[in-house]
Amino acid sequence: MKRLNRHGTSATADQRGLSLVTTLLFMVAALVLGVSVMGVNVMQERMLGNAKDRDLAFQAAEAALRDAEFDITLNITQNSAFNSLCTAGLCIPPTQRTVVSPLAVHQQPGFSWAPVGGMVRSYGQFTALPPIPGVISQPVYVVENLGVLGLIPGDDGIGLGTNPRATYRITALAFGARAETAVMLQSIFFRQ
Repeated sequence: MKRLNRHGTSATADQRGLSLVTTLLFMVAALVLGVSVMGVNVMQERMLGNAKDRDLAFQAAEAALRDAEFDITLNITQNSAFNSLCTAGLCIPPTQRTVVSPLAVHQQPGFSWAPVGGMVRSYGQFTALPPIPGVISQPVYVVENLGVLGLIPGDDGIGLGTNPRATYRITALAFGARAETAVMLQSIFFRQ
C-alpha cells in the first residue's frame, strides 16, 4: 500500500527528485576534479618541456666547449691575432688590457654574441663538425688567451705539471629549441 503525503503524491516520488540533485552534485564534483587533474598534467608537460629544452641547450654548450678545444688544438697558437675587440672570437682578457676592467669579455660594452659581427666563433666553423640538430641556432664561443702558465708555487707537479702550457679560457653560449632557453658555460683549456 502506498503512503501519500499531504500533496497527494507518494513518498517515493520525492526521493527520486532528491537522487537527481545528488547525482548532479556528484557529477559537478567529478567534473571539477577532472578539470583540475588536467590542469596539473598540462603544467607537468610544460615543466618537462622546459627541462628538456634546458638539457638540449646545456648539451649544445658542452659541445661548443669541445669544439673550441678542438679548434684551439688545430688552429690557434699563442701568436694568433688575439685583441681587445675579439676579432674572430679571439680575445684578450679584460684584466690584461690597457684599460683593465672587472667585467667579463661578454659583458664589455659593444660585445655581441651575434655570429654575424665577427666577435664570436660558431660551432663547427673552424672544425667542420656537423650542425647540432634541434637547436634554434648553433652555439657560439669566444677564446681568451690567458698566456703561458707554468708550475704554481706549492704545486707538486700533479696540477698544471712542470712544463709551462699555453692557457685559454673558453666561454660558450648555446640555445635550446626556443630562444628563451640559453646556457652559458666556461672552461679553462691547457694546450698540450
